[in-house]
Amino acid sequence: MHTYNIQFEGYWLDKNKTGIPAKSGVYMVYRSKYDSSSDRVTLLDIIYIGQSENVQSKIVNHDRRNDFQKTLSADETLSYAFAPVSSQDIDVVEKALIISQKPPLNDQIKSNIDFSDKHFQVDGKCALLKYTNFTIN
Repeated sequence: MHTYNIQFEGYWLDKNKTGIPAKSGVYMVYRSKYDSSSDRVTLLDIIYIGQSENVQSKIVNHDRRNDFQKTLSADETLSYAFAPVSSQDIDVVEKALIISQKPPLNDQIKSNIDFSDKHFQVDGKCALLKYTNFTIN
């Protein structure tokens, strides 16, 4: 069995999204609340999981940004988490995260990947994930 170790490196507020690494990887989009007086962020929900060869560019220019914004209340903002993943593994890792987590804006996921010999271990800055050590049957 092949184990994929996915290490999420950090969180970025929408206003700081240009700080996300310009690397190949997967990302999570969160609904969040930011309290400027305490400089604290509260992550509320994972609304979308995606992948790109250049995650920073994808998030800065995301074609679903309006969909993300529509999920927010007036006092909420978007936040992001990023995990580097090689180009050869990116489709498998993204699909596994979507299938296991079921974020609401990834409602049309289809996969022809055989997951029978794959295991996923997720660590780091990955708050609100339902599963961090899983296989898909």
